[in-house]
Amino acid sequence: MNFLDKGKKGYLFVIAGVCLYSFSDAIMKYFMGFYSVHQVTFLRTFFRFVPFLLVALYQNVNPLKSSRVKENLFRSILASFGTYAFMCAYSYSAMTDVYVVGLTSAIFILPLSVWILGEKFYFQNMIAVLLGFGGICLAFRPGSGIFQIGILFAAGGAIISALNQVIIKRLSSTESELTIIFYHHLVLGALSLVAGWQAFTTMPFEHATIMCVGGIIGAFAQYCMIHAFKLSTSSKLASAGYFMLIPNTLFDFLLYDKTPDAYIIGGLILIMIGSVRAFTLRNR
Repeated sequence: MNFLDKGKKGYLFVIAGVCLYSFSDAIMKYFMGFYSVHQVTFLRTFFRFVPFLLVALYQNVNPLKSSRVKENLFRSILASFGTYAFMCAYSYSAMTDVYVVGLTSAIFILPLSVWILGEKFYFQNMIAVLLGFGGICLAFRPGSGIFQIGILFAAGGAIISALNQVIIKRLSSTESELTIIFYHHLVLGALSLVAGWQAFTTMPFEHATIMCVGGIIGAFAQYCMIHAFKLSTSSKLASAGYFMLIPNTLFDFLLYDKTPDAYIIGGLILIMIGSVRAFTLRNR
């Protein structure tokens, strides 16, 4: 008997993806203090793209060959706007507030999955998402910044992120991971280059090397996330994104000597309870 069905494997791939994203994003956010948003976005996209390009060359395949080019382009443009929405949000509001609002995307995924994909609604998935979001709010305790203009950008980014994940799920039925990733990287790379090339500055070799490592980690994260949608439903995977609190808490402890308080521990417990409920539900 196979202990892990496709749904469970997909959930584990999302957890791996969001944890890897935390490592990658921590590196990229650090360099936003030195370089423009456009330059960091472009380099992040470039360094994530290179590993997939090498895989495509090794396999001798054309990832851009698709019978759903328009849908791939639409998703890529949508995802690119979502990326910039969060970038703008961080420039206006506190990172904690933006982070909390951004994770509401899991709530939007459920109705969009039922409406667009025709997935069956499971109340247990909704409980997992609400428990996870409650855990995030308990851990971070967003303040008055929740009413700032930056939060509007974050809310828009959350809705776009939810729609983007639902479209990925629909594309994954016929498109390979390489195809979905290639279209997104080409569009986002071109957009960030055209929008901000005048603000690009030279960087030392050390910075470029660290960003390259962050990009490679991000490439693995992106593969895990997209592969998960081939294995499970987007509604079941929605709550797994809250696991990002775990590596973030670990970063604070290891890098900044910040011991998690009772609120963070309580938030982690809520996230774990919700995730266990979603993980044990047998739906694909």
